[in-house]
Amino acid sequence: MIKEVKERLSIKKSEKIAYDYLTKISLAHIAQLRKPQCSHIDIFYVMVIRALMNDEKNIVIPYPISLIKNFNDIEIIIENISKLNNDKTITILDTTTNEIHYKGCLCHIIK
Repeated sequence: MIKEVKERLSIKKSEKIAYDYLTKISLAHIAQLRKPQCSHIDIFYVMVIRALMNDEKNIVIPYPISLIKNFNDIEIIIENISKLNNDKTITILDTTTNEIHYKGCLCHIIK
């Protein structure tokens, strides 16, 4: 709906843009699902895609570990966000108690 309302794109064009984002991270299969049918990680990626479709140049993701249940590997998440993003500044905020989840990760941690 973001593109439909803000840029007056047709539903078909807006859905195509969202579908293309999902395809980039191999999640095209969730395009027609409703929220209860999606996993926590699917919902997280949909939220990221919605933020990327907005006009804002800066996106802040606070405490991604609290948003994703059964969290295993932040590197895959950051890799997928990189595949989706081409021009926005994305900042991930988390607490130092979760620092262990970011060990070996290419992202920088601000303390």
